Amino acid sequence: MSTRLCALSDLPEHGARGLARKGNDDLVIAVRDGENLYLWRNDCPHDHRPLELKRDHFLSPDGTRLTCFAHGAHFSPATGECFSGPCQGLSLTPVAYALVNGEIWAEL
Repeated sequence: MSTRLCALSDLPEHGARGLARKGNDDLVIAVRDGENLYLWRNDCPHDHRPLELKRDHFLSPDGTRLTCFAHGAHFSPATGECFSGPCQGLSLTPVAYALVNGEIWAEL
């Protein structure tokens, strides 16, 4: 069953935001880079914890990589692959989604 996450326009054009909040954690990381959109499970493959330390703080200060603030792992926003840190070579899990009339719907 698909779940409406948000409108695409709710995401910053070059940024990341947590979606599908459950308790204190967001289940999904949405990364928007202009016209490109990537959705990942908010789950570090190293220790299966959420990536952010503070809500919606997923990107490195220069905005070029997703960062697990608990473990220092760095991931490509486009591929989800960890290229630095304790889970190097592993990847974030993609979330299947569809854009319908400007809204993001995902299989959670």
